[in-house]
Amino acid sequence: MLVDRSHRAWAIFSLLLLIVCTLLYIVYARSWTSGPSGRSWPGMLFGVAGALLMVFAGFLSVRKKFVRARLGSLSWWLKGHLWLGALSVPMILFHSAFRWGGWLEIMLWLTLTVVVASGLFGLALQNILPRTMKAQLPDEVIPDQFAEVCRRLVLSADEKVVAECSPAIVEAATTRSADTPASAYANPLEWLASFHIHTVRPYLGPDSSNDSALAKPEQAQLMFDRVRTLLPYTCYATVDWLEQSCGDRRQLAQQQRMFRLLHGWLKIHVPCSVALLIFTVIHIVTAMYF
Repeated sequence: MLVDRSHRAWAIFSLLLLIVCTLLYIVYARSWTSGPSGRSWPGMLFGVAGALLMVFAGFLSVRKKFVRARLGSLSWWLKGHLWLGALSVPMILFHSAFRWGGWLEIMLWLTLTVVVASGLFGLALQNILPRTMKAQLPDEVIPDQFAEVCRRLVLSADEKVVAECSPAIVEAATTRSADTPASAYANPLEWLASFHIHTVRPYLGPDSSNDSALAKPEQAQLMFDRVRTLLPYTCYATVDWLEQSCGDRRQLAQQQRMFRLLHGWLKIHVPCSVALLIFTVIHIVTAMYF
């Protein structure tokens, strides 16, 4: 979710509400004879307000499951999740009178801190990474298509090598070991086919390892420069094709890393949000009966 001008109304509303609640807390803290406390009725009101804001923020996941329901647009709920969820923090501070409390309250504070921190981290990623990806990776691929794009890279490279070397030479190269030195090949085309089969082809696949030398641009360039010195000039077009294919695969790998980072924070944010709501319910029950 990008924070842009469309958030202005939510930001102004949240800021005004924060100012009003802050002034009310100052008056309450100065006028209450026994001092501010979570058990006083103003403290309880702040606690109820904070809990309701957290519940509202949590309803975003419910709204996502009912996309076609007329419950407000998803964009509206996302903005409310951000601004009102953030507003719950000062409400809880006012409720607790800026005290840690017992062990349950400490767990609440720690969980709330993780939820807010992970949410802000995810918001920062959503505002930075898409622009970075657009600038550095012009050919963006949908995550579900990564494997298919890799298979196309492998197929195109296979066809290019077969057209250059002939099927018989490629078949003979498959029997060679990956450790066979270039000097052991009588035919340079067979060495090219072997290089493709044992080095390039595994890297282009969807399950390639980041430990491959081809995953690093500098090492890949040195490797292909060396390959050109061992082959006749007529093979350079095929080598250039393979090098470009490896560059495309590196872009895909970079996109995969960015997408994992872009969505990985949710694995922390969502479970901790659920835990926060559970701790809040337990806190309310224990405060009422103990």
